[in-house]
Amino acid sequence: MLLAVALVFAYVCKAQEYHFGDYVYPFGCRTYFSQDSDGKTTSISQFSFTSQYFDNYLVEEVYVGLGMMSAKTIYRYHTEGNAVVSDVQIRQNALTGTTQYQDKITLFAFPNNDKPYTWSETDRGDKISGKSEYVYVKFRNERTKAIKITEMITFSTDKVHKHQRKSYWVEGFGRIVTYESIDGGEEHVSSRIDVDSLFEGFAELP
Repeated sequence: MLLAVALVFAYVCKAQEYHFGDYVYPFGCRTYFSQDSDGKTTSISQFSFTSQYFDNYLVEEVYVGLGMMSAKTIYRYHTEGNAVVSDVQIRQNALTGTTQYQDKITLFAFPNNDKPYTWSETDRGDKISGKSEYVYVKFRNERTKAIKITEMITFSTDKVHKHQRKSYWVEGFGRIVTYESIDGGEEHVSSRIDVDSLFEGFAELP
């Protein structure tokens, strides 16, 4: 199954000259620590690929406690130009059961010819505006070109809130870290790769 997904990515990459397979979980499986604002690990997320018939899926599994899976999301995806887009999401939760959505969600996007690429979408009623751009980061003690994806999510509870999410993707390694902040509050690491040597010292450079 992983081979089939890899071949799909390779074909699209060749046709569009976008090397998705170098950025979108390039090893076929990646694990991340999810953290709260105090830096405490709250859960572990694992991403993997599978395929069925002519459809390809990205699978996200969230584990808490002693390896108990608390949630699972299956994203059916395809490529559109410079973006990886999901058009069907199956969300499974230990408490609420399984729900299927058909939102159009951008999972990853390349900048547009070295210029920022922007998009707007809706995920379960939340409004999202996204931007993908090239930046330089400190990675493994070297200055490295990376893709920075910034998403501003607008959602409502008792009032309207703004949730900002920034993720950094490095060629050959995939997503390294995600930062989040709400309503302009202090930014914190919400998710990071489980390999300490890839995360330590990581920072965006001027």
